[in-house]
Amino acid sequence: MAVCAALLLGFPPLIFGWHADKSDNKNDRPKLPYSMMGLQRDDVDAYDSKAEPVADATAALVALNNAGWTVIRKHFPQLGTIAAGAEKRVDPDKPTDDRFFANYATEDVAFSPMPLLCIVWSLPASELSGRVKALHDEIAPAMALEDYSTWKLDDLRRAVDGMTNPAKTAQGTKYRTPKSNLSYEQAVRLYAMTIALLREETKWAGKTDSPPPDMVDFTNRLRPQLPRQIRDGETTAFFLYRPGVVNHPLSKDEFEERADVVRITRTGLTFEVAQFPVYLTEDQKEWSPSWIQPADEQNDTTLTARKFEHDWTRLDGPFLWFRGDLLNGQVTYRATVKVYANDIVIEAERMIENRGAVKRVDRPPDYDPTRMTAFQPGVDAPAGLPDALTIDSPRVEDEVRNLKRLGPYFSNGFRAWCAYGLWTSGRAADGKTWVTVSPETPRPGAPNLGFPSTVTDSVASTQSAVQE
Repeated sequence: MAVCAALLLGFPPLIFGWHADKSDNKNDRPKLPYSMMGLQRDDVDAYDSKAEPVADATAALVALNNAGWTVIRKHFPQLGTIAAGAEKRVDPDKPTDDRFFANYATEDVAFSPMPLLCIVWSLPASELSGRVKALHDEIAPAMALEDYSTWKLDDLRRAVDGMTNPAKTAQGTKYRTPKSNLSYEQAVRLYAMTIALLREETKWAGKTDSPPPDMVDFTNRLRPQLPRQIRDGETTAFFLYRPGVVNHPLSKDEFEERADVVRITRTGLTFEVAQFPVYLTEDQKEWSPSWIQPADEQNDTTLTARKFEHDWTRLDGPFLWFRGDLLNGQVTYRATVKVYANDIVIEAERMIENRGAVKRVDRPPDYDPTRMTAFQPGVDAPAGLPDALTIDSPRVEDEVRNLKRLGPYFSNGFRAWCAYGLWTSGRAADGKTWVTVSPETPRPGAPNLGFPSTVTDSVASTQSAVQE
């Protein structure tokens, strides 16, 4: 589980009584109110409602990928490994031919063996022999899964618990980690059941933040990595996604979650593979705030304060709310997988991915990779940074909900203040939002924070339009 632990960044020791330096009041960096002692259970539950599903899904996916490569290398030891020395070119006499003999059907951030396993599984056993047939026969029983969405919730919980052990992330969130001795068939079933369980789980009801994480959207991102047949003469696509893998497709100042679309077309025993990156766009003001420094990527000392503020950033992992657009990159990897009676040969070519070579498109709510197309230079209009002068007006429903719910669910900048006093808000003529926090009669147990009673906040954020 070292890979999963690396994805979930370190949890700093909880030091009761810790508070921010008074001289740092003008800084946006999250901090507990002065003299604040620890966290309430509701704050921890709100964080866990986002962190635990991510840890469960990531752990199950890592176990599936590891088990998949293990069963592949059992029959083809060279596959899924990095070639020693320079890659062997397919035609070294042609300098313009960039193809090379590869050990991977795909090159992706998720390091997924599923496309290659599905290639082998899709072939008729009668046309195979030797190592290929042995691999086919070993994985075939595991690839045909039942529909776990029809299971009762308690049955899903018991089944998942039976193949996992209790564990804790570096941030202190409890989750379930797969047992170390799972077979490939068990790993596939665990991953499928984990997705179904997260989609139906109710244990966070009444404890989650507002609005709660969208588990339907999150599990839709994970479903296209389940086994699927590639029929002769047809094209099948995979959406390879590992939670929390971020990149900057447009600017180093912005982070997006990355996935990969892999389209495979089959002609007999030959499979043509084309792969391109997809970036799940996020609200950068929330997801990647300016206060995050390089040191925070290695040692996040703001976690306790962010749990108190119910603030979720790229330091925690994926952003669990749906956003309507995404960025599609150009094809960066192509491969021809030729399956012989007793061998698998992969001829591939790759190209360097350029920042900015993406197009902005609508995100399919079901994450169907067959509906996603790559950016074509010279054909598609390249995406740019969002217009800094335009903003989306808040929905009426959101404003009404903010008025009904007290401070802890207001914007991050005022959450700590609103948690301890009565407040009113409105919009000034210049479009800015004003908040008045009454200093009288704070809530029971709340210290006198001594903050000013009126604060003005701009609802528009300015983003740099300068690209490299």
